[in-house]
Amino acid sequence: MTSTSTSSGAAPATEVTLREATPDDADTLGRIFFEAFESIASRHAFPTEPVSREFTAWRMKWLVHHPAVYGLVAERDGQVVGSNFVDERSAIAGIGPISVEPGVQGAGVGRALMEGVLARERERGAAGVRLVQTAYNYRSLSLYAKLGFVVREPLSVVQGAPLEVSVAGHRVRPAERGDADAADALAHQVHGHTRGGELRDAIDDGTAVVVEREERITGYATGFGYPWHAVAETNDDLHALLACAQRFRGLGILVPSRNAELLRWCLAHGLRIVQQSTLMSIGLYNEPAGAWLPSIVF
Repeated sequence: MTSTSTSSGAAPATEVTLREATPDDADTLGRIFFEAFESIASRHAFPTEPVSREFTAWRMKWLVHHPAVYGLVAERDGQVVGSNFVDERSAIAGIGPISVEPGVQGAGVGRALMEGVLARERERGAAGVRLVQTAYNYRSLSLYAKLGFVVREPLSVVQGAPLEVSVAGHRVRPAERGDADAADALAHQVHGHTRGGELRDAIDDGTAVVVEREERITGYATGFGYPWHAVAETNDDLHALLACAQRFRGLGILVPSRNAELLRWCLAHGLRIVQQSTLMSIGLYNEPAGAWLPSIVF
């Protein structure tokens, strides 16, 4: 357990206690997760990123039970007021979601939660730490910049109906466990590190697909939506993956905005931009050498 003091404006300092999340916290954290994001989105007239209370309840249960995800809970005056999670399934740690009870936002709880998970990743010796920040939330952008995060990529959140197109010369099929090594090699080629833990979980969950060109794997996606990522040699390989998606779950997929050809292709096929986000990092970051879509953590 760790404690820190926070204050908001002229209000007296209040002690915040941090502890590891447990399965018993899931219901409370799911409620705070939804209400925190709903409050921020409503103030800025944007759609709420977690699409329902049912989703946040499910997601929190998944997070607190996964052995490779670390959760941190903030308590103030004996009440749970927020949480933060860090995905430790690869050499790069992915932070989020971080959520704070609407009534205590701006009082330093979020900073305490971020400092807590960053301290853990320093102790673990993580090669790098990343997160995806919602662009209209200037408060969180300021906090992350102060904590040492660097802006790496503007992202366009894109949503729409299934594309119902095909890409000649490409075959997309469900991913199998035997595909994992080739997919890991591809991720390393594009990013300089693998995301094998996420990929294998997605294969087991039945959401992962691979694309083959000239009888070899040239791309994969763990799914299509905020929780999932994709890696491919070329934009055409990524087009083929996107073309097979039956739906883009939640608010949509995250498209690197600097990949102008990919973004134009999405827009030309009827997808629309819903909002903007920002990929930020501390530590190891290699400029990607291929086509890719990040997840909501990186």
